[in-house]
Amino acid sequence: MYKTLLQNTEKGSKNQKGSIFILRQADIYLRLIQLKLDELIDKRLVRTFYDLFVTIISFRNRSMGLLLSELGGYIKGFDHSPAGTKRISNLLRSKKWKSDLIDDFLFERTKERIEALKEAGKRALLLWDDSRIEKPESWFAEGLCSVFSSKGKRLTKMKKGFYRPPMSRICVPGFE
Repeated sequence: MYKTLLQNTEKGSKNQKGSIFILRQADIYLRLIQLKLDELIDKRLVRTFYDLFVTIISFRNRSMGLLLSELGGYIKGFDHSPAGTKRISNLLRSKKWKSDLIDDFLFERTKERIEALKEAGKRALLLWDDSRIEKPESWFAEGLCSVFSSKGKRLTKMKKGFYRPPMSRICVPGFE
């Protein structure tokens, strides 16, 4: 869907110039990983990957997560959201590629950026985000690690009649 917006530049008005700029920047940023994915999976799934990336960048809201069906609606239009959801599902379930491809791509882009900053004589800084996402119900999800539970800490504060709360930290599965 977004690739067709990039290709139809003659219909673009002044209001669409900002969104076309973002789409072009996303296309430039993802060019290398799209070429690698093109070798491994079907061209339609590569297009779905690009659409999914742009959708998450555009519609990600901190207070409200995106559901798979919403993502499908944004990719294919809300009249055809089940088809968009199925495309995302096919992309994520494909056995021909792994998430390591994305990890390696992001690592390489980071190395390139740090080298460019060094060559420009600038200092590269790393922002340390100490936030975590707790997933207490998800024991078998991939990539989870043990995180300290802020909810558990809040629930075990000293209360009237409860004179001996748990002394150790409460850990649950989650993402750092």
